[in-house]
Amino acid sequence: NYEMKRIILIISLLTFALQGFSQQNFDHIDEPEYIGEAVYVKNDGISLPLEKQSVQIKSKANTSMYIIGIGKVKSKMVIKGATSPVVIPSNEPVTFIVKSFDNKSDPLSIVSVVKFETTKKERKFQIAEVGTFSGGSTGNEDFVAYQAKKFKESSYKLIINNMAQGEYGILVSNPNALNNSNTIIACFSVQ
Repeated sequence: NYEMKRIILIISLLTFALQGFSQQNFDHIDEPEYIGEAVYVKNDGISLPLEKQSVQIKSKANTSMYIIGIGKVKSKMVIKGATSPVVIPSNEPVTFIVKSFDNKSDPLSIVSVVKFETTKKERKFQIAEVGTFSGGSTGNEDFVAYQAKKFKESSYKLIINNMAQGEYGILVSNPNALNNSNTIIACFSVQ
């Protein structure tokens, strides 16, 4: 009877200890200071600020649009530099803390995680395409799916599973802004 109680106590303590190790505690992590900033939370619980870049919007029409007025115009978000200095390991769940205006809105409506196309000098993401006969579309095929939870006063904790190698950015839209001329994006590289 005594031996059975002892075994049950040891199993209970081991189970409790393993649950504690498997669930990362985020209480010690502060919210980023400014809206639109994001930090990567490493497996050891240390937070690493993501690279902040100004977004430039470029639009380009195909040749037929100039010659006969029929064709397509593409708008892209462009960031200088081919790669981010912030590197995150691939093929493991990734956690970010993203500062927003508040955390009362559905994060899917204001926080976007995008995968960039890269060139030797810049990173790009197509935000829209408008054709004479095909109408308009957004470039949402390169948005990355995530799970989100409220974090502290005005941030979200984003969890992304199985990120492929590449260049990424986290963009927080301002529902109160009249334009996005000074848009800042938090960038990182998965390698």
